[in-house]
Amino acid sequence: MTIKIPFFSIGLILCGLIASTSAAAGDAHPHHNSGFVGKELLLNAKGRATAYLCDVPETALGTTTALCFDIPLFNMKTGAYVGTLKDRLADVIPQEGGGLLTTVTSTFKFTQWRKKPQFTTRVLGNVQPFIEGSPTMTHLTGAIPSAGDNDIISGTKRFRHVTGTARESGAVNLSAFQGQVGDEVVFDLIWNIKFD
Repeated sequence: MTIKIPFFSIGLILCGLIASTSAAAGDAHPHHNSGFVGKELLLNAKGRATAYLCDVPETALGTTTALCFDIPLFNMKTGAYVGTLKDRLADVIPQEGGGLLTTVTSTFKFTQWRKKPQFTTRVLGNVQPFIEGSPTMTHLTGAIPSAGDNDIISGTKRFRHVTGTARESGAVNLSAFQGQVGDEVVFDLIWNIKFD
């Protein structure tokens, strides 16, 4: 499958991401009475979403526009619908064997919670095709946090001052995805957010 990404540049993405992550960690606010210190959220972003262009906080490569998806968001433990995950993909670099590396900026919007809080994470996402194939999904996805890093770049309400790590694993169906606006992707992502 050929992925056509119109606005991404190939460069020193890993070095840039390290610098970006370090800057985010240095700018993080202390978690004043956030109520989430030492806690974690296990969330499932699952469903079909259509790609569109949107703004993204500037990446390490200076990108401010991303390919975006709004995905239904559920509590992984209870199955309850809690809101929407806005996934923004920028600086996508195709890899050998059909894989992708991308800067993933994700905003978790808890529209079903009182006061509708939200927070945003940024990770380096890795997408790889299934080796044996799958009847419904074409690729595996993942992002593993580095010890000592802060993946949470902003938050509102109860998440205003939180810091922590974001781990993502899951699967996607990219059979209808060519990296263009209007392309559809089927998502089944598990996010484990641990707050410091």
